Amino acid sequence: MWIARAQTVLLCLLVILASYSHANNSTTLKSEKRLKILAIFAHLGKSHFDVFKPLLVELAHRGHDLTVISHFPRTEQATAEEPLPTYKDISLLDGKLGVFVNVVDLNSINAFGVPVVIRDLYMLHSMSGITCEICLKNPEVKRLVDSGEKFDLLLVESFNSNCYMALVHKFNAPFIEISTHQLMTWAIDDLGLSNEASYIPAMFTRLPRPMSFFQRMINAATILFSTMVFHTVFHWQDQSIANKYYGPGLPDLRSVSNNASFMFVNTHYSVHGAISFPPNVIEVGGIHISPKVKPLPANIKKFLDEAHEGVLYFNLGSMVKTATMPEDKLNVLIKVFASIPRKVIWKWEVNEIPKLSSNVLVQKWLPQYDILNHPNVKCYFGHGGLLGLSEGVQAGVPMILMPFYGDQYQNAIAAQARGAALVVNFATLDAETLMHAVDEMFNNTRYNENAKKLSKAYRDRPSTPLETAVWWTEYLGRGNALPYVRSEAANMSWCQRNLIDVMLVLALLALLSIYVSFRALKYILARRKKKQEEGNDGTSSKKRD
Repeated sequence: MWIARAQTVLLCLLVILASYSHANNSTTLKSEKRLKILAIFAHLGKSHFDVFKPLLVELAHRGHDLTVISHFPRTEQATAEEPLPTYKDISLLDGKLGVFVNVVDLNSINAFGVPVVIRDLYMLHSMSGITCEICLKNPEVKRLVDSGEKFDLLLVESFNSNCYMALVHKFNAPFIEISTHQLMTWAIDDLGLSNEASYIPAMFTRLPRPMSFFQRMINAATILFSTMVFHTVFHWQDQSIANKYYGPGLPDLRSVSNNASFMFVNTHYSVHGAISFPPNVIEVGGIHISPKVKPLPANIKKFLDEAHEGVLYFNLGSMVKTATMPEDKLNVLIKVFASIPRKVIWKWEVNEIPKLSSNVLVQKWLPQYDILNHPNVKCYFGHGGLLGLSEGVQAGVPMILMPFYGDQYQNAIAAQARGAALVVNFATLDAETLMHAVDEMFNNTRYNENAKKLSKAYRDRPSTPLETAVWWTEYLGRGNALPYVRSEAANMSWCQRNLIDVMLVLALLALLSIYVSFRALKYILARRKKKQEEGNDGTSSKKRD
C-alpha cells in the first residue's frame, strides 16, 4: 500500500513541477523583456486612436510600461473595469477644442470650388498645424522630454505631419510608424518604396480599378504633386513648429522619419490589392476588431431577431454628423427606407429625430461590429471609413458605400472592385440610385457571395492582426532594429532610387556612342568617296594618254 501511496505522491509532485515549469515558461514568453514604450497619437480624430488602442492595451497586459500621449486618456470607468497599472496617459485634451467626433457638416462637404486633391491637402495642412502646436507645447510633454527618461521604443502615427519626429529625435530610440489607412504617397516615398501609379490609385484621386491610360496619367501626376507639397509646404510648417519648441539643433525632420524601423499599416491585400512591401512594412488590417462578438442590448437584439426579411444597417461613422445632412438628401433616405420591405437601423446623433416609418430604429450609439454579425443583417450602408469597412468585410456583409473625404473613396472603390460593395455618390444621390443599390444588395446574390469570399480571405491569416503587431513590436524591443529590416532605399534620393541618374548617364553614353558611330561612318564614307574620286581621276588620265 505504501508503494501505491508513494507513487501517488510522486505523480502529484511531477504534475506540480510540470505546471510550475509551464507557467514559468509562459511568463518568460509573455514578457521576455519588460519594455518601456512611448506612444504618440496627437491627431484629434477618435477613429485614428481607436485603430491601435487594442495594441496599446495588449502591450500593457503583457507587462510592458506604456506612456501614451493622446487626446483620448483612459476614462475612470475604463480604468475601473480594466485596471492597467503599467499604462500611463499624458493627455492633450483641450476643453475648448475637444476632439473630432460628429464634427463633419454635410452641408459644406462639397462647398469648395477647388480640385479635390488641393482641398484635401489644405485640410490636412491646417489640421497638422493645430495638432503639432497642441502636442509640442504641452507642459507634460515638455517635462517628459526634459526629464531625460529613456524608452526602448516609440510608436508614432504616420499621417499628415512629421513634427513629432522632434520627440523621436529627443528620445533617440528606435520607432515604429503606424498608419490607420492606406499609406500616404509621402509615407511610401519616405520608406524608400515606389508609388505603384500604374495599378494602385493613390489617396485623393478617387480613381477606379483598373485604371485607363488617362486615369493612370492623373494618378501619376497626383502622386508627384501631393508628395512634393508634403515635402515642401508641410515640411516647412513642421520644421518651424518643432524648432520653435525644441530647437535649435534639431535635424531635418524628414531625415529622422526615414529611419523608422517598421511601418504598421491598417490594410490587407485582400481588400486594397497586393503591393510589394519590404519586411518592415507590416499589414495589420482589422487590428481594432474584437475577437469576440458581444451580446447585443435587449432592444436591438429583439429588433434584429424579429427581422426575418433582413436588415439594412446605416451608420456614417464617428466624425460625420448625420443630422447635418441637407434636407433633399435626408428626404431621399427617409423615402427609400420607408419604401423597402426591410428593417433599418440608423445611427442619429441628436435628440431631434425626423419623422420615420415604423421599420426604422434610430439610436445615438450602436455596437456596430456586434450588429453586423447578426445573421439577419444583410446590408451595411456606410461611408467607407476603414474601421467600419474592415468590420463589414470581417463580418462578410455586402455594403453600400457613400464616401465623403480622405481615404473613404479609395476604401470604397477597393471594396467595389472585389464585388462586395456598390459605391453611391453623395452629391448626386437620389431615390432611384439608392433604391437600385439597396435592391442589388438584397436581391443579387453575387454581392453576398463575394462578401463571404472576401471575408474568408481577410480572416485567413497565420496570426491575428493584433498578435502580428505585438510580435513585431517586441521583436524591435529585443534589439532587432535597423539595419536588418529596413530597405536601404529609404536614405536614397528619388533620382537614385528610380535610377534616374543611371538612365541619364546611359542615355548620354548611348547618344555619345551614336554620335561617335555617325562621325566614324561619315569619315569612312568620306575616305571611300575620296579614293573612288582619285581612282576615277587616274582612269581618266590614262584614257587621255
